Amino acid sequence: MGSTPNTKQSSSTAFLVVMYAAAFVAAFNENIINVALNDIMGAFAVSATTAQWLVSGYMIVTSIFTATMAWLSGRFSTRKLLFAACACLIAGEALCLVAPSFAILLPSRILQAAGSGILFPLMMNVVLTCAPRGKLGLFLSLGGACITLGPAFGPVVSGLMCTLFGWRAIFVVPLIGGIVVAAAGALFVRNIGQRSDAALDSLSVVLLAAGITAFVFSVGEFSANVMVGVVALVAAVILIAIFARRQLAIENPVLNVRPMANGSFWPACVLVIVAMMTTFSMSVLLPLYFEGAFGMSALTAGLLILPAIAGNAVTSVVGGRIMDKRGSWPLLPVGFALIAAGQLAISLTAGSLELGVVVALTVVVYAGVGLVLSPSQTAGLAALPPEQYAHGTALINTWNMIAASFGPSLFIGILSAGAAEAGAAGSAAALAQALGFAGAVRVAALIAVAGLVVALAYALRERKAR
Repeated sequence: MGSTPNTKQSSSTAFLVVMYAAAFVAAFNENIINVALNDIMGAFAVSATTAQWLVSGYMIVTSIFTATMAWLSGRFSTRKLLFAACACLIAGEALCLVAPSFAILLPSRILQAAGSGILFPLMMNVVLTCAPRGKLGLFLSLGGACITLGPAFGPVVSGLMCTLFGWRAIFVVPLIGGIVVAAAGALFVRNIGQRSDAALDSLSVVLLAAGITAFVFSVGEFSANVMVGVVALVAAVILIAIFARRQLAIENPVLNVRPMANGSFWPACVLVIVAMMTTFSMSVLLPLYFEGAFGMSALTAGLLILPAIAGNAVTSVVGGRIMDKRGSWPLLPVGFALIAAGQLAISLTAGSLELGVVVALTVVVYAGVGLVLSPSQTAGLAALPPEQYAHGTALINTWNMIAASFGPSLFIGILSAGAAEAGAAGSAAALAQALGFAGAVRVAALIAVAGLVVALAYALRERKAR
């Protein structure tokens, strides 16, 4: 007897829920280490520069696996990829729980990154395949909300665990989450898409890994040694350019870059980059502001961001529905206008230490991100033919990782420089931190204005095309 329509719908719903949960766990795991870096430095007697590789190394490996997911999803089945990713996550968390040295902790953390790099684009590929065409914006927005909520709750929960039970306890929650996702996946996840026996081009992977590593290294060096940072950035650009050129020349590219020539796809990638820089940068800058200017604990600072995260989750769903019904106009311009206006207002009020005002304006900024992040992805991916979905997803997620790496480092550097300048001018430490934060957010507002200009041009063009 064949399955009834309701049974098929329930099966697809359960399938999507598992993939959303997988993306949430991966996103949650992304920045749990931040609150424990000081404790880890003390436990293993390593410097801040060395400990930072727990963050940088994670981002590099996540980016590499994300970029190669188009090949992986063609070579391996959905279930194999999900279980492999969960195995990397579970094994990495377990090893971190018992790591006797930093030399064991670092590769264990990088093993987790391999799982995260697979889970993000895998979720989007499943949504693109299984979601109804008329509700694609809504379903992608739900996935985007999971990816946004994960890093928001990560520092709060891990901060609590670290305070109560010590730094190793931060790995318990994602460990349990990985086990639950694997168990649910065994029941509800099915294989989708076509398989391919294309060989992996090793040179492309080496070029990509070297380019991403040089890029992440350059971002970290700019605040300490500008010349080294510039040289590393130039090297990164050259390596990635060689990688892109090779993808156009070989028969089976690791990452098909041809979608970037699509006039409806690449502007959407720009909008995604601005939105991701906003959400990741604010999630780092705000705790520094709350802790440095007001003397709050990490847990309290994290809790103050939760109203903004809740607003982001609501507007993500609203944005997805509007995208499905009306398209990108006026949704994208309105969202970027909220981001730019909110950040500009924060930059003007943060120096006066108006806590309530800054928290309220943060809600406005995150609400704007919710309106634009997933709809920008939807607009870009909808412009591609189905055979390019996997490559488009890999490209967008790779840009996401680049934005997540570049944004926080850029703005933390601006904050630190501004705070040092204000301190040298005689400002008290708390006020200097507030002024540095205001300067960083002011630059972020200018970037958001640039995003608004692109959104206006893009949405107007798409409106005429419709």
